[in-house]
Amino acid sequence: MKFIASKKLSDNQSLRLVMIWMIVALIITLGLNIIVKSIDYGTSPQQWVDTLLGNTEKFIDPMTINDLLLRVHTDLFTLILIYILIGSLYIRTSHPKSLKLGLLSISLITLILYPIMLIVSVLYSGAFAVEIAGVSFILFNLIMLIESIWLLIMLIRGKL
Repeated sequence: MKFIASKKLSDNQSLRLVMIWMIVALIITLGLNIIVKSIDYGTSPQQWVDTLLGNTEKFIDPMTINDLLLRVHTDLFTLILIYILIGSLYIRTSHPKSLKLGLLSISLITLILYPIMLIVSVLYSGAFAVEIAGVSFILFNLIMLIESIWLLIMLIRGKL
């Protein structure tokens, strides 16, 4: 975690290169995360509701709480790591403090809201909670993608 203690990453070219490739890997991970969710749950809110809560007309069984907890556990682990890595670099940018605080706060709220709403939806059969979870997931990934692309541009230009 030397990049947290040093003033500028441009002072150490090898560390800057490592950070560039880390951000590239995180961008790919975020993109693949969205693709995996679209394969697992579907691409529309109704498909998410059908997958999680079931649909008797389409003969889709509801997801068991054990399966959901396993998915939420693995999702949370990767999403928290992504948040910490991108957030620790994004804090070092020259963007206004209010913008940094706002984006990181919104992404943290959506990160927390996503698994909670998934669990609530399965426990109480709430379609609205599934839709909130889906919106939270997409919003979190979009904010992290935007921040990581900004970071990648700044790292390539040597401004971080």
